[in-house]
Amino acid sequence: EFWREVVERVASEVPDTLLLAEAFWLMEGYFVRTLGMHRVYNSAFMNMLRNEENAKYRQLIKNTLEFDPQILKRYVNFMNNPDEKTAVEQFGKGDKYFGICTLMATMPGLPMFGHGQIEGYSEKYGMEYYRPYWEEDPDNYLIQRHEHDIFPILRHRMIFAGVENFLLYDFYSGEGRVDENVFAYSNGVGKQHGLVVYHNHYGATRGWVKWSAGYLNKGNDQIESKPLLDGLRITAKPNRFVIFKDIHSGLEYIRSTEEIRDKGLYFELDAYAYKVLIDF
Repeated sequence: EFWREVVERVASEVPDTLLLAEAFWLMEGYFVRTLGMHRVYNSAFMNMLRNEENAKYRQLIKNTLEFDPQILKRYVNFMNNPDEKTAVEQFGKGDKYFGICTLMATMPGLPMFGHGQIEGYSEKYGMEYYRPYWEEDPDNYLIQRHEHDIFPILRHRMIFAGVENFLLYDFYSGEGRVDENVFAYSNGVGKQHGLVVYHNHYGATRGWVKWSAGYLNKGNDQIESKPLLDGLRITAKPNRFVIFKDIHSGLEYIRSTEEIRDKGLYFELDAYAYKVLIDF
């Protein structure tokens, strides 16, 4: 009752105030749906992706899309905070760390980097700390890899921040099987669209991205699904091709629009591999 009153009074008396809630143990939805907080810590992002509970986290996203996609925009995704173990202790410094960091930088909502995360600091900073107690030097390799893999994505953050054009896809690895370890989603704003694919598992996989999971269309209050072509605003015609670019390697690809319509896009992904495709 107290927080409900706070939210209502803030809305009427100081409407430009941003209310950011800290919620844990899957209480995120309650804080934004019921209490009306503007932003809320999304602890499920850190815990489930670290533990590779990929099917559970994909289901959480699907449930949110079917209830109200706008809620995704109100989540603060993070890999550590002052109350948790450092990012380097939880995720390491390898491909898994950078794959999940790529998700953090490209999911709707607000990405939050912890203190010392980019530098690879191992000391956990409590809120009561006046200064660090460990003598640590920044990890230059980690900083440079952030500059190469993460910062270019953040410069295109406008493409990924909203939810109006966000679609989550199932990754079909053959014989109708969905590989729950693969996160695939598209988003866009205006004429700019992007596609993110990440394999959060130690092992190799291959398969197709074609149809989106269901989402609530508020215009007709129906659960709908879209093909990848629609998610990327591509029109399929004979002898018509689409060119797109991998933001990390700078390589460009060309694909038949009819093949994307009929089969989707094909990917082969090693352990913790990630792709961020733009400029369609």
